[in-house]
Amino acid sequence: MGEILGNLATGFVNAVQPLNFLMIVVGLAIGIIAGALPGITMLNSIVLVLPFTYLMGIVPALLLMIGVYCGGVFGGSITGILFNIPGDPMNVPTTWEGYRMSRQGHTQYALGLAIMSSAFGGLVSALFLAFFAPPFARFALSFSTVEFFSVVVFGLASVSVLGQSSMAAALVSLFSGMFLGTIGTEAQYGVERFAFGIPFLKTGVDFVTVLIGLFAIGEVLGQLVGTSSEAAAETPRARAVPRLPLLALWALRGPLARGTAVGIAVGGLAGAGATVSSFVSYGLEKQISRTPELFGTGHAGGLVASESSVNGSTGGAMIHLLTLGIPGSAATAVMMGAFLLHGIQPGPLLFTRQTAEVYTIVAGMILANVVMIGLGFLAALSFAMLMKVPPPILNTFIVVFCFLGAFALRNDLADVWLTMLFGVLGFFMRRYDLPIPPLVMGIILGPMAEQYFLTSMVAHANDVSVFVTRPVSAALLAISVVIVLWPVVKRLRQRSRPASAT
Repeated sequence: MGEILGNLATGFVNAVQPLNFLMIVVGLAIGIIAGALPGITMLNSIVLVLPFTYLMGIVPALLLMIGVYCGGVFGGSITGILFNIPGDPMNVPTTWEGYRMSRQGHTQYALGLAIMSSAFGGLVSALFLAFFAPPFARFALSFSTVEFFSVVVFGLASVSVLGQSSMAAALVSLFSGMFLGTIGTEAQYGVERFAFGIPFLKTGVDFVTVLIGLFAIGEVLGQLVGTSSEAAAETPRARAVPRLPLLALWALRGPLARGTAVGIAVGGLAGAGATVSSFVSYGLEKQISRTPELFGTGHAGGLVASESSVNGSTGGAMIHLLTLGIPGSAATAVMMGAFLLHGIQPGPLLFTRQTAEVYTIVAGMILANVVMIGLGFLAALSFAMLMKVPPPILNTFIVVFCFLGAFALRNDLADVWLTMLFGVLGFFMRRYDLPIPPLVMGIILGPMAEQYFLTSMVAHANDVSVFVTRPVSAALLAISVVIVLWPVVKRLRQRSRPASAT
């Protein structure tokens, strides 16, 4: 422990050097802005800054990318809370609660909770990386695609708690999303599915296009015709300045701690990432909440659980990269490229051969999450000023930026048309009270579940029983079954009570 503290102190001394600290701040600014803009994801921003690290040393280069990483996973929550436009799929559960809080006049509170819970989750995960990286990496290495499949199924099972009015409608929405996720060329065997000879469908439907259409365009259409369920609740636009609710976090310490723990645990599973941890944390929090009926109506606990797990996953993903040389997420895969570019091989020997560099990077992660509070506040303040713009003008700019973001995904005008199509779909789903969150879950998590399932089948000679013979997988699947059946059991109990009373 003393050696770790000494190395960490040396890392802090190196991280606060002018160039290194500047790289952290610049990376955070880039990540927050890129994460908030629709169509420009955190991963894209990390890839874009990679060429600028060629002439840097390994430490400033990695600190720049870590700043983009930590800032990017938070940035999408700002536009999600203010405009119902999640900047990244991982910010979708935050949007479900944060936007409704904003429409109810609690914009300051929602933005402050997002900033503080994201910083807390990232800070704790960075400290976890510093003190427990090697043993946790050995434990996570025992997981295979079988366990990853079960984790994703666990996330999909939370659809049972997202169907507020009708479980049947939630399941229809979920399976529709999973179907959309199958369109295109299948990755395992290269089979083309449901493309119907249309060239742009061969590469699949990008889930960012679906998010922009369902949330942003659908909301704008709803406001234009006056059918948006939140349109009647006007937000006090002059009060959109964020505040940091430090005392309120103590009352929400349960969701904050659980979200952070889920983020570290799921983020530490190679390939799972922040998106899975966000959905899993949100579903788990609703399951154990004493007031589950408040979720989806602007519940602070759901926002805190989701946002803390998103940034909590960053430390878990870095554990795999630094200790095993295995990228824990797509973002850390790009960072691994930066390591190799500078002639350094991540892995077990990294902590002994490049001790100073490793602990400087860890210290940089800790500083990044502290500095993010200030930069996140400034970014939220800047975006919140847009709330003062008259709705017709603001909605026009939102639509323009959404179409630009959709086109920038693949430089294909077809994505713009798809965005419009899903915008109309989102409008009608709102109008007829069909749940949108399960559809989003399906299109994001469905392809992941399929990929893990097929890979597991190849690795275990098509033996399906492997999912129930491995203890962790069996436990997760059993919990998933209970989660799905529990609402049915509750309804049967409610029906039997009046019958017995009569």
